[in-house]
This record gives sequence, structure tokens and C-alpha cells, in this order.
Amino acid sequence: MIPKGLFSQVGMIVVAAAILITYVQPAFDGIASVQDSIEVYNQEIGKVVDVNSNLATLVTKLQSVSNEDQRQLITYMPDSVDVIAVPRDLTLITNEAGVLYKNAIYVGEIDSAASESAKHMQLPSQHSFTLAVEGTYSQFKNLFRLLEQNHYPLEVREANIQQIDGGFLTAQIDLIVYSYQEPIDSINQIVF
Repeated sequence: MIPKGLFSQVGMIVVAAAILITYVQPAFDGIASVQDSIEVYNQEIGKVVDVNSNLATLVTKLQSVSNEDQRQLITYMPDSVDVIAVPRDLTLITNEAGVLYKNAIYVGEIDSAASESAKHMQLPSQHSFTLAVEGTYSQFKNLFRLLEQNHYPLEVREANIQQIDGGFLTAQIDLIVYSYQEPIDSINQIVF
């Protein structure tokens, strides 16, 4: 026969194990979850710091452009965008690059002067075009090289490139063309 003291000791061990399983283990799991959240937070803080430092570098570059260079840039920027000539030029560029031209569509003017501060800064107008083409990788590289050398101040806003049969690629490229119309008040202030 087992003495009564041994049963109570075994019972206490079982109760202690139950307490560990039901209370202490979930507390440790909660602490581990909080530690994981802290680690994710620290990683995200690091990413934000990287983005802020990159932004500060870009702002420094922007501010390093002299006022004279900015004025000359605006001088050479077109006054308006010809919505017929740009798709025609895009067609010629695609032919020269060797890609298969599908279409070029004028999407419209982007409202970049929505805020009051933007209205006072006299930002260039942005006109959006969509270019759809097909070709090989090397033809696409040539196309983007030619787009960089275009007469218009073009910006590739988005390029959706997908692979199709036979190793060819298809792309829908969103382009922004800039123009700048000098305000009449500032034209009258120019001294020759």
C-alpha cells in the first residue's frame, strides 16, 4: 500500500504541471508574441529611416540645382503637348526600336495642381499616355533607351511587362509628358 503522503505529493506535482500548462505557458507565449512584434517594429523603423535618408538625399540633389538651371529647364520645356504628335512619335520610336506597336493612347492631363501650395509654385502640366507594345527583351531595352533620348520630357510612370508565347514580351507602358506655360504675370516681368 502507498502511503498517503506520496499521493498528496503526486497530486501536488499534477497540480503544478496543470498550473504550468494553463497559466505560465500562455504567459510565455504572450511574451514571445510581444517580442516578435517589437522585432517587426524595429525592422519597419529601419526601413523608414532608410526611406527618409534616401528622400533627404534626393531633396539635397533637387536643391543643388541652381535657379538659372531651373529657369533654363522651364524655357526649353514645351508650352503645350500635341496629343496627336506624341502618339505619332511614339509609333516612330517603337518602329526604330523594332518592337511591335499595338497602340498609343492619350489618357489625359493629370491634375497636379490640386493643392493650393502647388498652384502657387506653378508646376509643369503632366499629360498621360499609354503605349502598348510587344517584342523581345533586347528590343525592349532599345525602346527604353530611345524613350530617354526623345524630344519630349518623358517619364515612364509605370511599365507592366508580361511574358507571352515564344519568349516574347508584351508591355503596357504609362508615360507622362510635361509642358509648362509661363504665367502671364511673370512674362510681363522679364527684362531684356
